[in-house]
Amino acid sequence: MIPLTIYHDFASPFCYAAVEVARLLALRHPVQVLWKPFEVIDYLPPRGAMPQNPAFVRRAEQARAHELTAAYGLPLHLRERLLNSNLALCAVEFSRDADEASGDCAAGRLLPALYAAQYGQGLDLSDPKVVVATAADCGLPEGLEAALGDARYRARVAASRAQAQALGVVAVPTWLAGDYGV
Repeated sequence: MIPLTIYHDFASPFCYAAVEVARLLALRHPVQVLWKPFEVIDYLPPRGAMPQNPAFVRRAEQARAHELTAAYGLPLHLRERLLNSNLALCAVEFSRDADEASGDCAAGRLLPALYAAQYGQGLDLSDPKVVVATAADCGLPEGLEAALGDARYRARVAASRAQAQALGVVAVPTWLAGDYGV
């Protein structure tokens, strides 16, 4: 198996497309994908901020995101508000812990389900109820709601971001095979 690390943030529609690209890649090649959190903007208020990232709009990234997701047959609902993705990133980290305890692979189901909820269905991942309901639909065990207030998951997300920055990661998605950008 070829290890492939992908740094991601639910605030990026390009990461939504990357989930599908990684899935298709894994069907054709012996890759083992590890998704790592990289909260691009870690200082947003809990419910996000208005308006959408001006640089995203200015560089016509919206049109590029629509073109990319359409190429993979993915619906795309962009929000006007810049998303605070911390709850969703923490939920995936919680699911990794739950997987280790149970031997399940809920994290593998939760991450794409959260992207589909945000971009495919237009749901708000800064709403804890949306994150918890999506996790329940993926079969995640009880305890996520309490875990979302647990500082260790926020610390884990922050540590992953710091590790990524030390490797030179500045944007998402960033794909690494070993320590080399792909």
